[in-house]
This record gives sequence, C-alpha cells and structure tokens, in this order.
Amino acid sequence: MSRRSRSRDTPPRDDEPDASEVEDLEASGDVPPDAIPVPRREPTPLYALLSRAILRTEAWVRSHGSRRIRWITRLFWALVAVAGIVLLFGPVINKPLAWDDITASTDTVLETWVARSFDADVSVHRDDDGRLRVDITETITAFFPDDVDESSVSRIISSQYEGHDLRPQLRSATLDGVTVEAEIDQRATQTTFTVDAGERLRGDHTVVLEYTLHDAVFEETDASTRRLEQVLAWNLFGPDWTHASASARASITIPSDLDAQFSRAPDAGISWLLASDSTTLEPDATTADGVTYVVENDQNMPPHASFWFRFRFVPDTFALPPPSPLYIVQLVGPFVPLLLLGVALLFALAARAVAWGDARGRAWFVHQTEPERGVAPDLAARIWRADRSSALVDAVVRYRKKPNDPTVRRSLVWAAQRAGTLGDLPSAWGHYLTAPAWSEQFARGLRRVPRGFVRDSFLGAAVALTIVQWGLVRQLSHQFALSVYWWPVAIVALSTAIAVVIAVIALTARPLTRRGAFAREHLLGLELFIDQTSGAERTSLRDPLLPYAVMFSPPRRAGALVTRLADEAGLVAEAKEMRADPSFLSRARIVVRTASVLVVLGALVFAIAMPLERPGLDRRDAAYGNQDVPGDYGVFVDEFTSDAALVLTDAHPRLEVHERLSVRVDEDRAEVPQVLRQWVDRVDGHDMGLTVTSVEIDGEPVAFRQTREQGMAMLATEQADEWPGEHDVVIRYELDDPFGRVLTDDGWRDQLRWTALNEGWDMAWSTSEREVSRVAIGFSMPTSFADEATTSGWFAEGYPRDGLRPLTGAQATGDIVTYDDVSTPRVEDGRWGMVPYFDRGVVLQLPVGTVTDSGEICYLWHRFVQALPVGVPLALAAIAVPLGIVMIALAFVRPRRLRGGVLRDLARWAMTGLALAQVVLLFVASLNLAADDARLAWLGITTAVSVGLAIASLVLTRRRRIPLDTRDE
Repeated sequence: MSRRSRSRDTPPRDDEPDASEVEDLEASGDVPPDAIPVPRREPTPLYALLSRAILRTEAWVRSHGSRRIRWITRLFWALVAVAGIVLLFGPVINKPLAWDDITASTDTVLETWVARSFDADVSVHRDDDGRLRVDITETITAFFPDDVDESSVSRIISSQYEGHDLRPQLRSATLDGVTVEAEIDQRATQTTFTVDAGERLRGDHTVVLEYTLHDAVFEETDASTRRLEQVLAWNLFGPDWTHASASARASITIPSDLDAQFSRAPDAGISWLLASDSTTLEPDATTADGVTYVVENDQNMPPHASFWFRFRFVPDTFALPPPSPLYIVQLVGPFVPLLLLGVALLFALAARAVAWGDARGRAWFVHQTEPERGVAPDLAARIWRADRSSALVDAVVRYRKKPNDPTVRRSLVWAAQRAGTLGDLPSAWGHYLTAPAWSEQFARGLRRVPRGFVRDSFLGAAVALTIVQWGLVRQLSHQFALSVYWWPVAIVALSTAIAVVIAVIALTARPLTRRGAFAREHLLGLELFIDQTSGAERTSLRDPLLPYAVMFSPPRRAGALVTRLADEAGLVAEAKEMRADPSFLSRARIVVRTASVLVVLGALVFAIAMPLERPGLDRRDAAYGNQDVPGDYGVFVDEFTSDAALVLTDAHPRLEVHERLSVRVDEDRAEVPQVLRQWVDRVDGHDMGLTVTSVEIDGEPVAFRQTREQGMAMLATEQADEWPGEHDVVIRYELDDPFGRVLTDDGWRDQLRWTALNEGWDMAWSTSEREVSRVAIGFSMPTSFADEATTSGWFAEGYPRDGLRPLTGAQATGDIVTYDDVSTPRVEDGRWGMVPYFDRGVVLQLPVGTVTDSGEICYLWHRFVQALPVGVPLALAAIAVPLGIVMIALAFVRPRRLRGGVLRDLARWAMTGLALAQVVLLFVASLNLAADDARLAWLGITTAVSVGLAIASLVLTRRRRIPLDTRDE
C-alpha cells in the first residue's frame, strides 16, 4: 500500500524495515540458524476476496477525498436512521381501521352521499390463455343530502390482490344516463374511479361504472376440507366503502364449463364488524351464456360494510400469473434490513480477520533471553493481549518497585487471588482498557485504530438498519398480531444482535502495526525461553521475568503462581485480609449467586412447561368448543351410542369400539362442518395406541385425519362440501394396548380405563332448541375377565369425584358378557349430578400379570411428573427454611461472619432466590390442585415462611446494621 493510502493516525515507519527488506533478508540466506517460523493463518478464499474489496474501496475513497466522502456517508446513514425513526414513531402506513374508527363512522353517515341501492352485474370469464377475467357493471343510486357539498362519486377498487396485479380497466362511466370521462387515480394497491358532475349534487343520481379485473383468483388449502382450491373471493363494496347503503344486489354469471369446476357450492354474504350473514348460492337461471347466481340484501348497512361472494374451483381451473413485483417487494421488504446487516456482518468478519488483522512482521522469531528494551511489562501485556492477567502483571511490576508498601502488597495478593475467576472478568477488562499502557501502545505506533470510510459504514449501517428494522416491525404490528406471528419479533431480535456484533467488531478492532508485530515476535522468543528453562517454577517476586511468565500463563495458573510466591515472601496477613473483604467475589460466591438466579429461572421455565393435571379444571377439549379448530360447530348430536368389545388376541387383548351418532348438520356455514371427536388415549402415562379405522356417513366411507390435540387423540373428517340435514355417523376405532399397570391401595393391578366421552360433550353437541336425547354406552368382555376382575364399574368423572357405579345391564352370550349404561341427559341424578358434563367410560382392574408383564416404569414416571408441582416447591422449602433459620441465628450470634463471603451470599442471594422460586411454583401448584386440597395449604404455609425468612435475612445482613469492630466471642 502506498503512503497515500495509509491511515491518517498511523505514525511514520521510516525506522522500520519494510516488507521488501525482510524478504531480501530471508532470500539472501541471512535468516538466523535458530530461527523458528511464525505460523500464519491463511484466510479463507471468501474472506480474502471480501478483504480485497474493502481495501480497494478504502484506497479509492482516500484517493478521492476521504474526509468529504466520509461525511457524505455519515449523512446518508443519518438519513436512513431518520427514516427508521419516522417508521418507528411516526404515522402508520396503510393502518387498518380500528373498531372505534368503524363504529364512529355511523355517527357521520350523512356527511357524504348514501347508496340507496347498489347493483352489481358480474360476469366471470376464462380467456384463451386460461387466465381469469371478471367484467363488472355497477349501478349505484347515490343520494346527496342538502348539507353535503360534493360534486362527484368515487369508487375505490383494489388493484393488488393476493400477490396478483388485477390491472383494473375502466370501460365506461355514466352519470344520470350521460357518458362522462371519469378520472382514474392509480396507486400502489388501489385504483380510484371518480365521476365528477362539475357542480354540486343534490338528491338522487345514478352512476354506472363498467370495468374489468384480471387474475382475481388465488390458491389456498381449505382449513376444514384440507383440499387445495382456486378461490375467487371478492368484496364488491371495495376496500374502503365509507358510505351507508340501503340495499345491495349482485348477480354473478359464470360459464357452464367453469360452473362444473366448482370444488364446493359457492356462497355470498354481507358483514359489518362481528355482524354477518351468509348463504349458499343456488343457480338463479341457466342460459346459453352460463349459470347466474343472485344474492340480495335489503337491510340498511353502515359504512365500512362488506358485500362479498366466493367461488371455489378445483386446482388448475385457471392459469395463475407470477407474483407481481409489488408483492415481492412487500414479501421481502421486512427482511431487507436483516439481509443487509447479514452482509455487513460477513464483511466485518472478513475485515477483522484480514483487512484489520495484525500487520505481518518477520516470518520467523528467535530465542530471547531478556525483555525488549523500551517495552515495559505492562505495555508488553497489551501487545500480547493478556487481557485477563494484565492487572496481575501491573501488580507484580508495582511490587518490584515498592515491595514494602502495604497498599502495593495488598493489591498484589488481591490480583493474584482474583486472576482467572469469573467475577474478575469485568474488572480485568476495565483495567486492561483504562490503564496508561493501553493508550501508550497507540502513541508509540504499536497498534492502530483503523478509522476510515469502511469503519464509518459499518457503524452507520449497524445503527441505521437496526432502527429501520424496528420501525418496519412497528408498522407490521398493526397488520399482524405479534402475539400470534413470531417472525417479526424474531427478525428484530436477530437484526439487533447482528448490529451489536458489527458495532463491537468495528469499535474493538485494534490491530498491531509492523512495529508492534516485531515487538510481539520478541515476546514469542521470550516465551520460548521461559518455557524451555522452566522459568515460571524457578522465579520469585523480584525476578524481572516474572511479569512475562504471568502474561504467558493462563490467568488461573498465573494467579496460583503469584499466590505461592506471595506466601513464600511472607504476605500471609494480606491474604487473610483480602479473603475477609466483603467485596471479594470468590469462586464459591459466584457459584452461590449463579445458582440463586438459575433456580428462579428454572421455576419460570417449569411454570411454562409444566402441563396442567388438575381433573375437571375448566377443561374444554378441542373438539368441544375450541373455535380455532377448522370445521368446528354446525354438527349437533341427537343420539350417541358407543359399544366397546374387549377382544382376546394371541399377543394381548385389544379393545374395539363402534360409535354411532345421529347428527343434524347446519347449512350456510362459512366452513364445511366436520365431525370432530376426541378421546383420552393415554392413562397414567400408558399409551393405549388408539387408531381410528373407519368413518362412515349414511353408510358411505368418508376421508378423515387423526391427530393429537391437547394431549389426546383427535379425529376430524374431511367432507368436501356442505352436507346439511339429518345423518347417521359411524366411527370405528381400536385401542391396541388398552391395559396398563397401576398402583392401587391393594398393590399393583392391570387396568383398562376406557373413556367413551370427555367432559364438555353435551354443551358442544346441543343447542338451546335441541339437546342430546339419548346416550348409551356398551362394554363387553370375556367372562374370564369378569370373574377375575378385582375392580370394575362405570365412571362419570369430573369435579367432584364420586368413585364407580357397578357395571349394569349384564347379558351373557357364550363366553362374552355385555354391560349397558343408558342415560337421558339433563336428568338429575342424586349421586352424579349433571352426568353429561363428566367423562363417561369403564374401569376394569385385573390381578397383576393377568394381561401385561411390564408398565410400572411408565406409571411411576407419570406419578412423578404429577407430583412435581407439589414436590419441587416443598423440596425448595426444605432447603430454604433451615438455611434461613441458621442465617438469622448467625446474624444475632456471630454477626461478623455475615459481613461478607459465602455466608452473606447464602443469606441474601440464596434465600431470596429460593423464596422467589417458591412463589412462582405456588402459582403453578394452584392451577394443578383444587382449592380445598390440603397440599395447597401446606405449600402456602411453607412459601410464606420462606418469604418471611428471606426478608428477615435481607434486613439483618445489611452492613450498616453490623458494627465493623464486632469481634467473635
């Protein structure tokens, strides 16, 4: 690099040998015979390429006026940051209307014209190239009140839809039967057609607009039917309908060949906020031009209403265009700052490794028996980058100068004891960067600060792009619920982390100059000499090579070396004083503090990860009331029958279940109603292996899927289209391994626990007009099992529990005995209460080993997990209460023992951490235990005692409460 491209703050190097001189020296054979090669780290090809680009850019900038271009660069990143600040704190771009905005519009409904009628004739076509074309003719009768000062009618049409450019084309416009030239305002996502009369309008006026849309179809997988469809879903009122409407009508005409491509019946409707009404469309007329569907609404609708229709086609009905450029920008735009920061990070790493790496010295070094003249040990520690042991090096140097100074002696012992410990890390770095030797190495030209255009660019990009990323996510937060969509928060966290790394790399790059590289090579030779002569073992505190032995050794080993030498030199009193210093963080104290924090974090993780196990605690299975399940609602049950047969096989018994449901299915649903069923398939940690074998509706098999939701097996049919009316549903499923090992009051047993119905089924299957009229559960098993059973019965378990009812309705057929349990819901039973709200099923227990030979581990592990919400806080209380009592006793009997050290941290940190963890776990236990459970009371008492002891420990261990001259008795 020429002198012109040198850094401005790099001092002249006329007294140094340049690279050519070193190469000539090596080429001439004048390399010392005992020279040792210096290992060189060769950069990867990518790093080398990026570094060359960085160096060439920096050289070009300096050759064209470095100062001016650097200021332009700073101004550019400042403007980017200002743009990010505007996004972060300024107005929201394309902000969706809030609830209050929509409801407030009803108060200003007469401030603009009102649509007395809205009539849309829609014609759907498939062009020769297979693309969708929609021709729309709108007829709007607009009423202008006397106090409204308007002369035009504007219609806003979406021009970007589901990633496609609709390319709206206005064919004609008329006002009161007269053709007019409409104004067209095309923006990024919307197009506005304005029909202007040129004068103030009064009373009723008729506006007719004819326009065409293209490619208004998109592909999606129906959440309920799980089928891929091409969907034409269009809001005829448009994205910004600010007018009230008295009536609305739409007729949609579609060619017969496209009508045959429907994947399900079309639907249409009108909606406003939570109020909506939809209907399944039936053909209104069939002609040679196609099939016409009509939808009408004669209800008054406020502003911002939606008037929509939806046609669903089988895949490949229409040819779809590629995504529009604007959609690609919208898709990639939120990630651009993150991507740019990623590129900047790659360049910054390459710069740190190569462009900002240490300068090359000689390719070899030789043995050195003495330190380099003019380079003091503290300065050598900075050249060597002995950041963790520089404080100890400086302490050794000061001791050699003033061995009898008490302050110097104490600081030496202090530095030796702390060297290499985790608690010494902050102070070690602080000393390394703030001692005079740090700035001296720059003043003497041993290190340099790589200032310039590239460094300014890295710092500017790290700050500005991060602000822009935060601003973009703030804008997106009005489009996406960040509590549901995780990726905006993730890219903010990732971009911020990358920006911090880039800034740290740019701000901490302090490479060695050529002179500094020569000084480091001298230290390499001195390190080799000390290592070969075992200088660290044969040294003393007065040895001039001791500071170098310290910096060459790992920090912990260096501290142990100086501690041993200090003991040999008689610095015992200083060591005792240091250990008694309350501010000294020993390894044990660090362990106590870290464990105290971890126990609280562990309690929080436990609270999040621990599943709720309390029976009957407001459980609502996904199939019985979770509106997020696609296809939920719309299927109501009149009668339910479930027959289970315990079948013996060669391997082990299998439970075969046959369910029959008489159902009524609603019509005009936005989603296709599906049959949803959910069963408990894991009991006391044992997986019974539930598999649905078939589902039939009116004798015809239907598609279904089996998943797991909320820890249970779940079934959902995949009906392709609406199926309103009365139907018979038959579900067959098997429990491949129904028996599990359980521990009872009488010892181990083989247990079958089959749950036919889960809690909440009655509320999901009933309406206010129609309720479940009959529930019948049947269970059959071999007579040998009935004879050997130690426990058997029907259960209706919920809250509270009442045990089992005997198996009733026994009927014997050969070797099989069958039991029936028939009930009429909503009939009060003095023992069971409202039975339909409970789990319904059968329990059968056999002597251990009758069916299975293993399973204890699953049961014990399940019980262990169930006991954790109670056992963990009790275990913490068993530690906290005795510890708190001991600490409080010490505070009164031996207060000086709690001035500092491990005991003080146990009293303050450990007690506080244990108490906070118990408070968190008490909350978890309260969700798993009933309010009248005695265990919950015990947890409350132990937690209160622990919190009280922790507070007392904090109060009694305040240093101002303990006189410094207190002595142990």
